[in-house]
Amino acid sequence: MKAYRIVWEDEANAREVEIMAHYTLEAGLVQVEDVRPTKVTLYSSETKLPVRSITVHTAAGRRLLRKAWFATRDEGLSIADEIQAQLDVRDDLVAATV
Repeated sequence: MKAYRIVWEDEANAREVEIMAHYTLEAGLVQVEDVRPTKVTLYSSETKLPVRSITVHTAAGRRLLRKAWFATRDEGLSIADEIQAQLDVRDDLVAATV
């Protein structure tokens, strides 16, 4: 299983959420197995600097953050499509250097 790191900048709540999407790649197709928020960084609304980071330990916290993140995503692009696009860019860069 592979992991894809996503950083969601939730400006409305002055926070940044780190999310790990675990996926498999078989025959060139991405299958997302799990989406897990792992860390929240809180920012000061006045200085815009990080104030504190919190690791997400509980299943309820992960569900809450995952639901909030999915609510902000564009419905036209799935996580699997996003990961596939990044893999394609990486492959094109590798092919260009050969």
